[in-house]
Amino acid sequence: MTKRRVKTSCLFILAGLFLLCGLSAQNKVDTVYIYKTDTIVITPTSTSDFQLATLPCPPLTTNNAITASVGSANMYDTYLSPLQYKGFSVRLMYEQMRRTTWFNYRFYKQQVFEVEYAQGDNPAKNATEYWFLANYRIGGHYRIYSDNNLRIGAGGLWDVNAGVLYSERNGNNPASARAYTNLNLSVIASYKFKWFALRWQLDTPFIGMLFSPRFGQSYYEISLGNSVGIVNFASLHNQRALRNYFTVDIPINKYTIRVGYLGSWYQTKVHDIQTHHYTNSFVIGFPIEGVKRPRGKARNDYW
Repeated sequence: MTKRRVKTSCLFILAGLFLLCGLSAQNKVDTVYIYKTDTIVITPTSTSDFQLATLPCPPLTTNNAITASVGSANMYDTYLSPLQYKGFSVRLMYEQMRRTTWFNYRFYKQQVFEVEYAQGDNPAKNATEYWFLANYRIGGHYRIYSDNNLRIGAGGLWDVNAGVLYSERNGNNPASARAYTNLNLSVIASYKFKWFALRWQLDTPFIGMLFSPRFGQSYYEISLGNSVGIVNFASLHNQRALRNYFTVDIPINKYTIRVGYLGSWYQTKVHDIQTHHYTNSFVIGFPIEGVKRPRGKARNDYW
């Protein structure tokens, strides 16, 4: 079996498992889940006015989504090779958007956990690089405008990233580690139509820290204590990135399907080493909406 057939088979298996998990999760939309002392009532995506009217304060709506993304990848790291490697990217993401009581219920908290695997070949197709990255982001958006259909927010996110780029050709230094953290500026907008809803989010880092060895400095040297200069201040002078996320939520019978586009572009230039990782991906997922009920007062039932 050729390498291309193996890749295609793996992608189809991954997509099938993802679809089964998402549909089984949405089958539980009428179930009440208990998380410690908080009650999360998972309801269909169109929560009825009667349910909302019974709450003593504005509903603390929660939107959880599991999505998968498949698309193209462009990888470049002069520490490993002067060539660009192009191939495919597969990404799994869990996202939670929750309305909070902060700023008079105008602040929406966001958490994202994401893992990505990418693989690409050099222009001659005789060498391959492999990429893995795990990412966690937490923050939120302050709602600056809202009406019955349109919502616009602005805020920030803090992210933590760890991963590795591995080259099957290099013998001395076959891998390049990735570790960086940033504070990101973020804007978000959503618009609800009669039969579907649109959402767009744009994030970019403006200050942070990143790990980078010097050109020619091996990881063996670093392990022996030669670690001067490997932790660097990061900003627009040596790190530029943009994350463009656009989705459409479409209700189909009792399910809701999320489809969209994710463009992620990240590049650095530190210690005369240039890197970039660009992906353009198609997104499909399953959002589940719920309402968090306020916690009740503690009772003493001992007497």
